[in-house]
Amino acid sequence: MYNLHPVRVYYLDEVQSDPRMVARMERMIGAMQVPDTGVQEFSSDDVPEVLADLRTAWDADMVFEEPWGPWARPVVFTVQDLDGTKPEYEDIVERLPEGTGLSQVHQLLGHINPTQKYHQRQDDWDKNYVCWPTEDFGTMAGCPHGCQYCGTGKSSFYTAIGLNMEDFMDTVVPRLAAERPWQKCFRMIGWGADHIAWEPEYDVIGRYAAKLGELDRYGYFHSASANVDWLEDVEHRDRLIGIWSTSCDSMARELEPGSGPAIERIEAAAKCEAMGIPVRFKLKPMIPMANWREDYADLLEQMCKLTNPESIGFCVVMWNTIESLASKLNLDLLDQEYVQAAWDAAEEMQGVITGPFPHDVRAEIYHYLTDQVRRWDEEVPLYVSTESREIWDEMTDALGQRPESFFCGCSPVGMPGRKLAASKDCPHSTYKPAEGPTGDA
Repeated sequence: MYNLHPVRVYYLDEVQSDPRMVARMERMIGAMQVPDTGVQEFSSDDVPEVLADLRTAWDADMVFEEPWGPWARPVVFTVQDLDGTKPEYEDIVERLPEGTGLSQVHQLLGHINPTQKYHQRQDDWDKNYVCWPTEDFGTMAGCPHGCQYCGTGKSSFYTAIGLNMEDFMDTVVPRLAAERPWQKCFRMIGWGADHIAWEPEYDVIGRYAAKLGELDRYGYFHSASANVDWLEDVEHRDRLIGIWSTSCDSMARELEPGSGPAIERIEAAAKCEAMGIPVRFKLKPMIPMANWREDYADLLEQMCKLTNPESIGFCVVMWNTIESLASKLNLDLLDQEYVQAAWDAAEEMQGVITGPFPHDVRAEIYHYLTDQVRRWDEEVPLYVSTESREIWDEMTDALGQRPESFFCGCSPVGMPGRKLAASKDCPHSTYKPAEGPTGDA
């Protein structure tokens, strides 16, 4: 596990009802530096006071404080509600401190979504996204990284962690697998989380892999961490697929406090390959730093020389207006030509999910990144992630994959070995040609 130094550690009193949860919590606490306030128990009635204390103990600027940065973020252990219910808790909400709300109450009391749907066809068509429809697993809310483009990494004032993982594996995973027989690969991703940073003490990924083996499915872990040595001891690691969010050195250094340097993530992927775990990379989000061309050329050279990835994906930072991006990042660190292009296109990109950078900027970046990969690897499948139909139409030949059925990083049908398991229930991606397909997966 990361060498965390949380400024607060709390646990819900219900944790004491199961010795397995207590043992998991004690393992994780044993790997942390416990704060002077100790490990504090709370009940549902105490939630307003706990949230007030967490708010006082932590603020967003602390992600840049040396030496621990986001590794000092508070930790809250809870019991996850495996049915996904969301009570209103009116009596608690009326006592909440300023700056908190029902979502924080839910997380502290374990109402952390056990599963969540992404990229349903109609939703992607409405937003002009191209991806694959999937449903994923989550056991926690929060992350030990402080990535400035991520709302969780930048400003979340705790990480809430579900502890009833034996029950999760015995109920939630088989339930979803039965509901979606066509989905062969599932992400353990959320929410805003990096599961392998908490292993092996959390003891989730190994249990997940074993359950997937029983169900003849595969599972992704998605990470910006280099904490992988423990995977050598995971018996069913053949059921795992590792995905790394990778960034150039300047981006990792300036915008991703607490996460691993770019080369460490690539070296971690190489270790996983040696263990028999397939690896894939996403440059997501790709942020055009001032020296992005040189930095990303070096990153992609090292990636191709040190590993044999099953795919490499690109996604220029999106989900923002240029104004909202400026509120998160220091735009002076970025390519000023592209920043000006975003300001010039601000009106045009208003309400466009792939903003703030206009189509021409994103396409230019994707062509450059594609050319850099092809200097070193002619065969690895390339793709653009959650991009627009127009970008795919322009990039199809350069990427060498068709948008209707492409092998990406974490699709529900992206089997190990670069094999797509498309079926009548999921025959294609959410790409929508101009005339538009019908039906839903």
